[in-house]
Amino acid sequence: MLVIKRTILLFWAAWLTVVTTTNVFDALAAVGAIPESFKFVSGNWKWINQAMDPLSVPRAFQAFLFAGAIAWESLAAALFWWASATYRGRLISEEKAALSACGVNLALWAAFQVLDEVFIAYQPEAVHRMIFVSQLGTLLLLYLSHNDHARLDCSS
Repeated sequence: MLVIKRTILLFWAAWLTVVTTTNVFDALAAVGAIPESFKFVSGNWKWINQAMDPLSVPRAFQAFLFAGAIAWESLAAALFWWASATYRGRLISEEKAALSACGVNLALWAAFQVLDEVFIAYQPEAVHRMIFVSQLGTLLLLYLSHNDHARLDCSS
């Protein structure tokens, strides 16, 4: 079970790293730093524009929000890399790295859902909700199952 849980943490680290990378490339394409023909982009900048332009949200504010999302995703990815490297199967309260990673990631997707409602972006909200629920599932797995033997070995 320890291998499965560590692999799930590794999944989140890798997935968030790809999400962050494609968003960075999307931002670089949006400012003309790389060609628009570059294919390894998320497309999220256009989604943001489609949701916010009809409400006359300034592009500078949209860029600020996108940069904030990229920074938040980067933090979550880094925390999951740390968690996957340090996870030992103890009680979740003793796995500070995993708990921090899950908390930061849950907060990210919760914030996206709130913004989806504010900007009436219902299509991406369903995706954000599914990712949020998947993260909750990961946290529940880590909370409900821990390695009692590893805990006993540490206390002896």
